[in-house]
This record gives sequence, structure tokens and C-alpha cells, in this order.
Amino acid sequence: MNESLIILPFQTPARGVAQVPGSKSITNRALILAALAEGETVLTGALFSRDTKILIVALRELGFEVIVDEVALVIRVHGLGGLIPKSSATLHVGNAGTAARFLTAFLALAPGGKYFLDGDEAMRARPIAGLLAALSHAGCRALQADGTPATGFPFTLHTTGKLGALEVDAATSSQLLSALLMVLPLSPGASVKMIGETVSEPFVEMTSRMCAQFGRPIRRDTDGRWLCDHSGPYLAPQPSYAIEPDATAASYFIALPAVTGPRASVRIHGYADGGLQGDTAFAKVAATCGAVLRPSHGTLVTQSWAGIQGGDFDFNAFSDTFLTLAVLATLATQPIKIRGIAHTRKQETDRVLAMATELERLGIRVVPSAAELKANPELAALTIYPDRAALRRTATAGPILIHTYEDHRMAMSFGILGSYDLFGDGRPWIAIADPSCTGKTFPKFFTALEALRTNFVRISVDGGAASGKSSTSRVLAHAVGLLHVDTGAHYRSLTRALVDAGANLEDVASVGLALRGLKIGSQIIPHHGAQSSRLMLAGHLPEDTALRTPEINAAVSKVAALPVVRQFLLEYQRSQVKLAQDHGFAGIVMEGRDIGSVVLPDAEVRIFLEADAEARSLRRAAEGQADAVTQRDHLDSTRKVAPLVCPNGATRIDNTRLSLQEVVEQIVALVRVAALPR
Repeated sequence: MNESLIILPFQTPARGVAQVPGSKSITNRALILAALAEGETVLTGALFSRDTKILIVALRELGFEVIVDEVALVIRVHGLGGLIPKSSATLHVGNAGTAARFLTAFLALAPGGKYFLDGDEAMRARPIAGLLAALSHAGCRALQADGTPATGFPFTLHTTGKLGALEVDAATSSQLLSALLMVLPLSPGASVKMIGETVSEPFVEMTSRMCAQFGRPIRRDTDGRWLCDHSGPYLAPQPSYAIEPDATAASYFIALPAVTGPRASVRIHGYADGGLQGDTAFAKVAATCGAVLRPSHGTLVTQSWAGIQGGDFDFNAFSDTFLTLAVLATLATQPIKIRGIAHTRKQETDRVLAMATELERLGIRVVPSAAELKANPELAALTIYPDRAALRRTATAGPILIHTYEDHRMAMSFGILGSYDLFGDGRPWIAIADPSCTGKTFPKFFTALEALRTNFVRISVDGGAASGKSSTSRVLAHAVGLLHVDTGAHYRSLTRALVDAGANLEDVASVGLALRGLKIGSQIIPHHGAQSSRLMLAGHLPEDTALRTPEINAAVSKVAALPVVRQFLLEYQRSQVKLAQDHGFAGIVMEGRDIGSVVLPDAEVRIFLEADAEARSLRRAAEGQADAVTQRDHLDSTRKVAPLVCPNGATRIDNTRLSLQEVVEQIVALVRVAALPR
């Protein structure tokens, strides 16, 4: 293709929340399992990419009802308990290896079926012979146009609807085994035994665990046979099945801080040990090479690396991520050897040869060389010798166009390398050919990469009671990748603590004494769609219900007006900025009544929300609050310390007749401008 994309190096540290899509491997498996279940399965956080769309189209061609909502990332599949509605169909799988193999085994469940399957030229060269041979023992026949047995695409598959005792050679791809394991429970008495070993064993484990999640556990006996003790249709998870973020895609954002300088900090939600994806093992390799990683409650924060160290690594179990390390190796302190990647030579492209070829074009020495790899398809390792001077010599005349070989992972890996400021002046030195190939698994990769090229932004949101501060701030935080801080909750927490400590709220000395005995901290938690920092008391989070009792509701405004209380919280509230920076957020949105005037008077974006008294009274009543907003406004605006005022220079927004989304859109526009690199 003639299309190319020049990568602009980062001249500011990468920062923000990485927009990692759902896992392709999990989405595709879930689609098959949902189609084999009884009734409707709702998949949330699903990946919408070229590969998953191919499988969705195929299921529809076979007569299944599949309803998608790409904006909400939701797929609804109406399963028929193992029945395939159409006994014949023509299916085109493009270069989607997962869909191709999973569909082939899936179709074997149809009695007397006849299906023509084909893919593009690259797919015709990818391995499926082991799966076709295994299905032949169940009476299925995969035939070429001349009627002879097929070993690859295209072929016509004649099916029997029964599996029996199968053996499969999955040495070239674990998907050959996974494809059979997923249909195993639908054929009573069937078993699957693997001949020899397979690659990428974690993907087999993923398949096994997902079968159990859909109500049909499978097991491996002492003879190595896979069995299902309780066969039958899968059971649709209720109320829905959540797709994990893609661990392979996350590897690029683990790598990004290595090339974007000090103070980089990128936050990856949903990335944690114990999930379904073996590719999370990349994080351990990255840490060995110098990555600074901070896991916390299902989130991984990756910060600027302490250099890129060399080493020798076996990537067999998480091979999709080897290209990420391969590009970083060009900038390392010592050579990096990557082993266990023989099977990647038969994926979307010969990935080992492709990587070696492009690194050599950048002036990097690799062993074996591209010529040696081309001459010997059995070579299964790659050693990369770093040389920044060679990179500069090669790119002096202008950006080097990286050939991607229609391989999404080549494009994304070199996109990360191109983010490195090689010349120190922001001069681009890498261009990506056919950047749209990332549509296979991560259509918005380059947009997600660009979104991390921002300055940290502080947003203050002030306003009176029921002016919409909380709802606006939470939606804004979610939309832009900000840490949300509700200072109103701080005052409620302190009021609760003071009441529990027996302090006399009318006596300043008593309140001050009680405050000196408090130990406060912070914890980031999901809260109404946002990542919110909550105030901890003695290492514990107060329950929301304990903060909204009639007693606390009646006392909080008086406590919040006490100068000793506001001073006690001031430095704590300002410290939330560093908390947000340390945890990889693109910025912070702090809501309250004195944020833009006292707590963050130099915030890049300052907002003052207002609405007429009638609208705010109705909102307050809907929240179950009985206090009059005009009385609360008077108390807030006349207190001696930090009274409620519209900060100088703040943007006033009257939301009486605006929707929440309209208000958020106005603020997002201001944030985008403030976040532009300067």
C-alpha cells in the first residue's frame, strides 16, 4: 500500500491512561462459546477489530443472531446450544488465523454439513493441517476443488456432527488444540489428545478456564486426554461476560516509558496477574530489563525505565510480545537474545525474518542475519545488538519507511521505537508503511499512542450545592483519563471521624485535638465510572452509608467552615496532584467549593458551575438531601476561610438547561488545549 504514517518522537514524557482494547483471543473464544450456549450471552468490553468482525460475520452467515454496539463495546450472541442453523455456507476468513481454526472445529458439530472456507494469500500459507487431520478421524472431510484431501485453505468441509476420540498435532499453533477443546463438551463421550507438545501453552490454559466460566469444565487425565465429564451446551454467564483488556496490546504501553524520557508514567487498567492471558508475563521480562512497574488493584502503572538492560529471554509462552522487546533492544545497554519463537515464523508473516529485515534496514546487527533466516526456516532465535549511532547514521537523511508485511504487531512495535527522540530535537526518523494493518487487533493504536503525548493538566471544578460538580467531574475523569478527587467527601470523612472520636463540634479546641490524633491517607478506587481518590482513616475507607447519615448531613457544612479543618486538609488535598502523577493519570480533576481559589489556584483549567435555585433544589431533593441550597450557599460564601467564590479567570458554566454531556464537552475542549505539549 502507498499509505504511510510518520511517527513523531515524544519530546515530553508519555503520560495518561492507555486506551487498551479488549483481548482478541478472549473475544474470539467468547464468541464461539456464546454461540454454543443456550440463550443470550452479553459480552462487555469486547474488541471490535478486523479479526473479530470476520468471526461475527461468519456466525451471522451461519444463521446466528449477533447484535453489536461498537460504541458501548457490547456484543449480544443468541446461542442455540450446539445447533448450527445452516447446513451449508461459504465463509471467508481473511488472514484471521484464530477465526479460521475456531470456525473449522465449530462447523464439525453440524450433522451432514457442507461448508466452503477460504482466506487471503497469507492465510493460505498458515498452519491448519493438524486440525484437518484430527477432524478426519471424526469422519469430517476437508477437500480441495479436485476432490483430494486438503491441508490448507481453500477447502470444502464435509461434517458429521460427532467428534469421538481425536488426536491432534498442535506443534505449529496452540489454536489447533484450543479449537477442538471448545467443541469437546458438545459431543458426549468425545476426547482430545495432543500428539507431542504445543507452543503457547498459556493460550490452552485460557481456553480451558473459559470453558469452565461458560459452565462446562474440561480436564486432562493422566494419559494426556482432554475430557468433559458433564457434556452439553454451554451456559450463558449472567448477567454478562467481561472481556479483559488485551495483554499483548498493553506491552506497547509498558515499553513506551522506556523511550520517552524521565517522569513518564502510563496507567493500564485491567492488567493484573491471575487473569486469563499468559502475555502478562511480558511485564516480568520488562522489569528484568529495567521497567519500573507499580501494580495496584488490577491496574499497572509503568514509569520511566531505569535504562534498557540486555539479557537472554525465552518468549515461547508469550511470543506475540517478542516484537515489543525486539525494537527496544536497539536502544539497550547490552545485546538481547530472544528464544522460543520458531512458531512465529508461520503467523501473519514470518515475524522473525520480518523483524530481522527491518532492523538491518535501520543499521542494526542481528544474529542470525535476515539472509541466514531466509535460507534456513528452522532458525528460532534472534540476538539484537544495540547501536544508537548506527540508527542516527541510517536516519540522517530522513525517516526510514518500515515495511510491516501486513502484520499489525510489526506496525505497533516500530511505532513505539519511532516515539524515541533519536536526534534530541524532535526530528522524525521512522515512518510506518500500511499503518491501517493495526485494524486486525487494535484499530485505534496510533490514536491511543498520540493521546499519551500530553502535559499533565489540573482541573478545578467549583460550585454551590447541587450545581453538578460530582457528576460532571466523574464523567470528565472517565472521558479524559483523570484522577477524580471529591473534596466534599473529605469533609464528610473528617466529620464522621470527629463524631466517632467524641469531639465537641462547637469547640474549636476539641476539634483541633481530635484532628491531631487522626492518621489519613489515600486509596484509588473505581467510583461511579471514574477512578477516584478516597480519604482513608487509619488505613481504612469509611463506608459511603456512614458518611451520609442524618447526623453527618446536618454537621458537615459547619465542620467544613472551621478554619482548623480546612487548614488540616489543605496540604493533603494539594498532595493529590502528585498522587495522580505517580499513578500515571493524564491529570487530575478536583471538585469542591474552594479548589480554584485556594487549593489549586494555578490550575490549568478552572471551572465554576452554576444553575438557578429551582433546578438545584430539585437535584438536591433527588439526592435525598433536605437542606435548602440558598441557605447552604449563604453559609459557604460567608465563611471566613476559603469562602465559595468564582475564582478569577475561571470559566463559568450555567448548566440549568444543559445536559451533562454538553457540560462535559465544553470542559473537555478546554482540557485538550491545556494538555497540548508546549
